[in-house]
Amino acid sequence: MKNIPKWIIVHHTGGTDQDQKQDTSTFTVSQCNTLHQQKFDMKSSLGWYVGYHYYIEKNGFVTQCRADGDEGAHTVGRNRDSIGICLAGNFDATLPTESQKIALRQLLIKKTTEYAIPTGNIVPHRLFATKTCYGNKLSDTWAKNLLNVVYPVSQPVTPPIKKVDGVTPLLSKLVSSIGNKNYKEAKETASYLLSELNKLI
Repeated sequence: MKNIPKWIIVHHTGGTDQDQKQDTSTFTVSQCNTLHQQKFDMKSSLGWYVGYHYYIEKNGFVTQCRADGDEGAHTVGRNRDSIGICLAGNFDATLPTESQKIALRQLLIKKTTEYAIPTGNIVPHRLFATKTCYGNKLSDTWAKNLLNVVYPVSQPVTPPIKKVDGVTPLLSKLVSSIGNKNYKEAKETASYLLSELNKLI
């Protein structure tokens, strides 16, 4: 289903079922992929199951998990007219890192310009859900206010957005297939993995 971005919805990974205040700032995009595969099983055109279009890790590294035109799996009722961005961390308990803020700001500038999205349409997940997401420690206007922040030139440069090409999940599937002695599936996965690698050469 086609996604036409009119909103940018910002999320955090939040706590766990066992501890809502647990620090999840080290939660990686690969871990999110595994969790969302189990939860949604909604594969993107880029080959991952992450429901967000972009995932920003603690160090500010940005991974694109869904093409902007892919339907999201992050906000009920808004998955076909928004870009979902998730920051690793539980902002009910902690705060985003400076690297995350710089990365998010740059991504917001790029996407609001690309799709002519009004600043007022940069919102936390909680605007559309009965959740605290993106965290009680951040105001409803925190994300959009980043657009007004001017960082000194000495600030570290944010790594470029990494478009997830499907190789990593295929590698995981290959290892899993071999571990489970499902050699037929492993052979098919290896063949597909080779074709994906050839695209990157």
